[in-house]
Amino acid sequence: METLQKQTESSVDTLSMNDEAPQMHVTLQDGSWMECMGDENSNVFFYGYSQGMSVVEKVIGWDAREIVEMLTKAVNNRTRERNFFRLYSEYLEENITEEEFNRELTEHEDDYVVEGEEKPTADRLRKALFLSSVIKDTDNSEQLSSLFSFDSIATDEGLKKLDSHGDIQ
Repeated sequence: METLQKQTESSVDTLSMNDEAPQMHVTLQDGSWMECMGDENSNVFFYGYSQGMSVVEKVIGWDAREIVEMLTKAVNNRTRERNFFRLYSEYLEENITEEEFNRELTEHEDDYVVEGEEKPTADRLRKALFLSSVIKDTDNSEQLSSLFSFDSIATDEGLKKLDSHGDIQ
């Protein structure tokens, strides 16, 4: 059995390999730990203990809080779009007047308007592309921008710089 050990400021990682199946043990300085084992059918099994999300963040390489924030923003933006179209339908069906429609939009803007102010970094774009791959109807940069409140021009420019692997060209 071959064992490799790497110590960093925040963790001690041990990777043990044998002929049957790979094994990995990760211990973080906060007391969290994780075991990972593979079997002969290429299945991978995880178990362990984590104080917060430290082990998950170590494994996936992303801050889970940022992913939750991005997904929450996406859900809230889709809710805003739905609210706007419901209100607009009420107006088209003449259930409310144009004045009532405009007053509702003005007085409750946060319920209806998707902001598009963030100029996403390459890292945020990579995360947004990954997340949008499992969210319905996110087929183009305009929808991606709307979903995550990105500035549409900055999104287009950022996407042009990313290659097919999500790396900057």
